[in-house]
Amino acid sequence: MPQQNKTQVSRRGAIRWSLAGAIGATLLGVSESSSESSGDGPAAPQPWEPREYADAPSSTLDATVILGSRPVLRLPYRRLARGPALGTHVRDDLCRRNSTLNSDRIGLATFGHLTDAHILDAANPGRLSLLWQYFDFSDGFPSSGRFRPQDLLTVHVLEATVRKLNDVRFGPLSRRPLDCLVTTGDLTNTFALSELRAAIGVFKGGSVTSHPTGAYEGVQDHGPAPLDLSKSIWHPEPEISLIPPDDWKTVHGYPTVPGFLAAATKPVTAQGSDFPWFIGVGNHDEAGRPASGSASPKADFIDALRIGDRLPIRLPQGMNPTDFWDDVNHSNDGERRRLIASMPSRKVKASKLRRPFTKAEFMDELPDDAGNARSGSGPSSQADPYYTFDISPGVLGVMLNTASPDGSTVPVLDAAQADWLEEQLKGVSARFYDSKGRVSTSSAQDRLVVLFSHHPLSTFDKEEGSSDGGRPPLNRAAVLGLLSRYPNVVLWLNGHRHKHRVTPHKAKFEDGGFWEITTASLIDYPQQSRIVELMDNGDGTLSIAATLVDHSTPESVLYEGKQTPQSLAALSLELAMNRPGLEHAEMIGGVGDQNVDLILRKPF
Repeated sequence: MPQQNKTQVSRRGAIRWSLAGAIGATLLGVSESSSESSGDGPAAPQPWEPREYADAPSSTLDATVILGSRPVLRLPYRRLARGPALGTHVRDDLCRRNSTLNSDRIGLATFGHLTDAHILDAANPGRLSLLWQYFDFSDGFPSSGRFRPQDLLTVHVLEATVRKLNDVRFGPLSRRPLDCLVTTGDLTNTFALSELRAAIGVFKGGSVTSHPTGAYEGVQDHGPAPLDLSKSIWHPEPEISLIPPDDWKTVHGYPTVPGFLAAATKPVTAQGSDFPWFIGVGNHDEAGRPASGSASPKADFIDALRIGDRLPIRLPQGMNPTDFWDDVNHSNDGERRRLIASMPSRKVKASKLRRPFTKAEFMDELPDDAGNARSGSGPSSQADPYYTFDISPGVLGVMLNTASPDGSTVPVLDAAQADWLEEQLKGVSARFYDSKGRVSTSSAQDRLVVLFSHHPLSTFDKEEGSSDGGRPPLNRAAVLGLLSRYPNVVLWLNGHRHKHRVTPHKAKFEDGGFWEITTASLIDYPQQSRIVELMDNGDGTLSIAATLVDHSTPESVLYEGKQTPQSLAALSLELAMNRPGLEHAEMIGGVGDQNVDLILRKPF
C-alpha cells in the first residue's frame, strides 16, 4: 500500500532556468560552457566545487541534466551540470482543443512509465566477454550492446528512479497522485534469475543486489586478461604496477574512482515503490528456452558457463570465433565440457542464480492484481505474461507480450493474444467497428484504454509472417488495423529502442486516433522515466501529458571518498552521457518527443 506520510518534494523553491538561448544546448545535452577548445591543454584536473541547492528538481519542468566542464581540457569527458528547464510542447496532430482553460481539466489517471532497466549481473561468465577482443571496434570502443562503463550500476539507477517517482508523487499538471508505476520490458539483461530477483526486489523494497557472488570478478577489475581485451574496457580502480591505463581513460577521459567495484557490488537498501507496480516482458527477458529439454547446443554451452567457476579470457590457441561457434553448435555434452576446459580462464566464484529463469518464474513475480495472467493451474499450466489491470476507475491498462518465444529481438503478437486483446477491448467499449468498418454497439461500460508493450509499432514486420500451418502473427498493418477499430484506445506506451519518440496514429474510421509514446532506457543515456497524466479537458478533448524525470542530480556525483547508492546512480548517468560516439539528439528526440501535451478527441 502507498505510504501516505512520505514528504513530498517541494517545487516552490526549485531553481527555474530561462529557456532563452538555451533550448538547442538542452536538446543536445551539452552546456554552453562546453564550447571550450578540445585541443591540448593542461593535463591536471580542474578543481571541482559542489553546488548546494535547496531542492532537487521534481522533473525536467524544473531543470535538466546536461554535460558541463571537462576535468581534463584535452580529453572529451565532461562532468554533469544543471541545465535549463524544459517546457511542455502541445501537439495537436490528431485534434485541436476547443478551449485553452486548463482550470477545467480533470485528472483521470496518472502513472510513472519506465522501461529497459536491463538489470545486469555484470560478471556473469555467460556474457562471453572474452569475445569482445576479437571484434573490430572501428570506432575504438565496444558497442553499448557489448560493454557499458555503467554496467555494474543498473540496480542503483532503477532504485533511484523508483525513489524519485516516490518523492514526486503527483502529476505536475493535474496534481493527481500517481496511480501506479509501469515498466515495459527488458527488466533484465541476460534473463538470469539473479537479475530478475534484483529487479523485483527494487519494486518490493529491501536489500537488493544483482551480483550473487558478493564480489566483482570480471573484465572491469585488474584480474588476468589479454591486453587486447583489457584496453577496450573501462577499469574504474587505480592501475596497479605494469598495467597501462585503458583507452577509456587515456583517450576518452573516463575517471579513476577508487573503491568503485566494492561499492557497486554492495547490496542496495531499496525503498520500494509506494505505488502499485506492473511489469511487462521484453526480448532480454525471454530466454527462448523450452519448458523442458535442450534448447540448442549453443544455449546449453552458454548456460554451462553461466553457473560455472571459470571465466574464459581468450579462445583456445589457434581458434577464431567462427571455428569456435562451429564447434559449439555441433557439440554434445562431453565435447562441451572439454571445450570449456580448453579455454584459458580465471577462477571465479560460481552461482546457480545465474541460470536463466523460466517463464513461469517470471509470471510468479507479477503482482496479484494483474488479471488474466495465467490460464490453468499446477505444473502444466500455461504462463502467458499478458494481462489487464486497473490504472484508475475509468482507465484500463492492457499489458501485451510482444517478446518472441525464440528469444530474438523481433516483436511477435500472435493470433491467440490478438484474440484475447480484442476480447478485452470489446469488454470496455460500448461502440466500436468490426473488421469491415461497420459500427457495432454493446451494453459494455465505456472505459479509456492504455496499452503497454515492450516493442513499438514501428518494429513490427511490414510483411505477413510465417504461420507454420496456423494463423500467422500480426504484422504492423494488422496491429494498427485492430487498434483503430476501438476508439477507446487512446494511448500505447513502450520502449525497446532506447530513444524518446512520440507518434500520432490517426483513426481509420472516424476523427480521433491514439498516441504512441516510446520512452528511452534506464541503462543508456538519458536514463529517464516519464510521468504520464491522462486528463479530461472539459471541452470534448483529452490531454495526455508526458513529463520526463531525471533520477539524479549532478551534485550527487562523487569522484572520491565513500560512494553511496545515490552517488553511484548519478555517476552512472555521467558515464552513460559521456559514451564515445553517442548522438545525444538522436536518443532524446526533438521537442515533440520530450515533455508533451498530446491532444485527442474524447471517444465517449
